Amino acid sequence: MEANLRLYIKGHNMDYVTIEHRIGYSFNDKDLINFAFTHKSSDQLKNYERLEFLGDAVIGTAVGEYLYYNFPDLPEGELSKYRAILVRLENLCKMAEGLKIQEFILKERDDDTMNKVNKRIISNVYEAVIGAIFIDSSYEKAKEILLSHISRFNPDINEEIIVNVDFKTTLQEAIQKKTGNTPKYHVIEKKGPDHHSIFTVCVKIDNEIFGYGDGPSKKNAEQNAAKKALKKISRKIK
Repeated sequence: MEANLRLYIKGHNMDYVTIEHRIGYSFNDKDLINFAFTHKSSDQLKNYERLEFLGDAVIGTAVGEYLYYNFPDLPEGELSKYRAILVRLENLCKMAEGLKIQEFILKERDDDTMNKVNKRIISNVYEAVIGAIFIDSSYEKAKEILLSHISRFNPDINEEIIVNVDFKTTLQEAIQKKTGNTPKYHVIEKKGPDHHSIFTVCVKIDNEIFGYGDGPSKKNAEQNAAKKALKKISRKIK
């Protein structure tokens, strides 16, 4: 379902207190709020587009930094994938709608086209808000506010990242790029009854063991072995 914008015609007075409360930040320069919430259809010169540009860069950097430091075992490909998930239009729109800041967007009414652009406008305004916080305060404050929104509206994102990382594919892509070879997995041991087994697997690259992994299935054990192997390839493979 398309997002529901309550549009205000140019000249409407902003409710700064409510906006700041919902965002979680009090602006020193209230004009930045006006810019961040004004669509170019309402004002061709004083609108959110420049702040959107800046906010897009701040969000990308802050999310990248967060993933880099909180998931030290993730390779570049997986970091890029989850950064893309967190900064995509749909997620930014979800956070903006959760904050209910879309209610304050200034845009000339255009009933024939609004349903086609609602979510993009809302996500653009969210980017502009983060850009405005950066200008009004600092990168660290903008990052703090952004991460608080991500945590609030994506509460399971850390667990989701850990569960869904495909370490085997990532390892294979890395090895093939470096050497052209393919990692080989070998079951070393199986413990317990068939309905409750624990497998131990090793992964070899050019007949050298790069990692061991345990798990309730061969697939799970292979993923754990690949995860450990990824930690070694940066110093083992040149």
